Amino acid sequence: MKKYIIIIIASFPLISLGQSTVLKNVNIVDVINERIIPNSTIEVKDGIILKVYNNSYTAGKEDKVIDLTDKFVIPGLIDSHTHIEHSAYWTDESKYNPPRENLIELLNHALLGGLTTIREMACDVRVIGELSRAAQINNIASPNIYYPSLMGSPAFFEDPRAAAGSLGEIPGQVSWFRAIDDNTDLSNVIAQSKGNGSMALKLYALLTGEQIKNIAGEARRQDMKVWAHAYTQFAKPSEIVQSGVNSVSHAPLLLYELSDKPDYSKYPEKDQLLQDVFNKMKLNNVSFDPTIFVYQNVLRIKNRSEVAKKITQKAHDAGVMIIAGTDSISAYRDQKLPFIHNELEYYARDCEFSNMEALKTATINAAIALGIESEIGSIDEKKKANLVILNENPLEDIRNTRKIHFVMKNGIIYKSE
Repeated sequence: MKKYIIIIIASFPLISLGQSTVLKNVNIVDVINERIIPNSTIEVKDGIILKVYNNSYTAGKEDKVIDLTDKFVIPGLIDSHTHIEHSAYWTDESKYNPPRENLIELLNHALLGGLTTIREMACDVRVIGELSRAAQINNIASPNIYYPSLMGSPAFFEDPRAAAGSLGEIPGQVSWFRAIDDNTDLSNVIAQSKGNGSMALKLYALLTGEQIKNIAGEARRQDMKVWAHAYTQFAKPSEIVQSGVNSVSHAPLLLYELSDKPDYSKYPEKDQLLQDVFNKMKLNNVSFDPTIFVYQNVLRIKNRSEVAKKITQKAHDAGVMIIAGTDSISAYRDQKLPFIHNELEYYARDCEFSNMEALKTATINAAIALGIESEIGSIDEKKKANLVILNENPLEDIRNTRKIHFVMKNGIIYKSE
């Protein structure tokens, strides 16, 4: 397991009563106003950004002062499309149900690599719910985790992933993996999903446009988000983005607007139908996580990577809010950093995003998509102290997000040895 150092600060008032942690002389990357605020001071107390100063702050004798001259601070990064359990196994015997120590090791690696929040997209909530709570109260070194309950056609729940995620129960008949048909009592099953701690519903395979619309309407009534695949076999992208969902996933799936047998080899020359979908996404405030990383790196779908990048570029040009997701998290025993850094590089290098625009996909955009932009996503007073201190300026080169000095999550500093 990768070793890390935890520097305990004011998140534990019994240990550090009255103490603030003062990050001094740091250059703030302001993702709201798209600028750098030089030589600033950030005061953190009880896990919250208490105050941001223009360096006129005078530290108290009890304060812990950290001089960050020539360093840069960005908001804690957010991966908007993760699969924790599917990323944490290393043998076929543990596929989809890895040991808890693997999960902890994966989450430690993610946090040390700058991820302070993740949007999990399908899981056994009995496992991930416990980890989410432990992360929230700082019992484990992990990003904060937000997760959904998955809904799909009854036929989907013959999939081995559904069986693994429902272990001991009947797939399709549990609140977090629910089979939906036209006779389902949506009010009841959505209330059950909310009751298991899910913040959203993930809509997956073989659902019709009418079913998606009905689910989204009831979810909205019960104050739950709805995250969907951009194509569900029985509903085209244009139907889905107008149904009331909050976000859609996977760039190549938008090609199903043109054909039920899409050409993944190139972006279509006549793309008016796709442009119409982009316009509908913008009009309906539907965010889009393209998951370029998985198409770039998984061999069996690598032929879709170039069209995924072009779709992402075109959606961004049309004003769609892009949120960065990897459809994974990290190769935590083989790679130094989580994959979110690769996803940001693809946006800046291949999709014509500015470095600031790329950075926003994993900070403020992602926070807005989660509906918690008042808590995270930018460096502002009263927000959670979720920060990444960098040795170099990410606006000069987006790859500088990899040059991590330390990470702060919930006001606690984590640093690799």
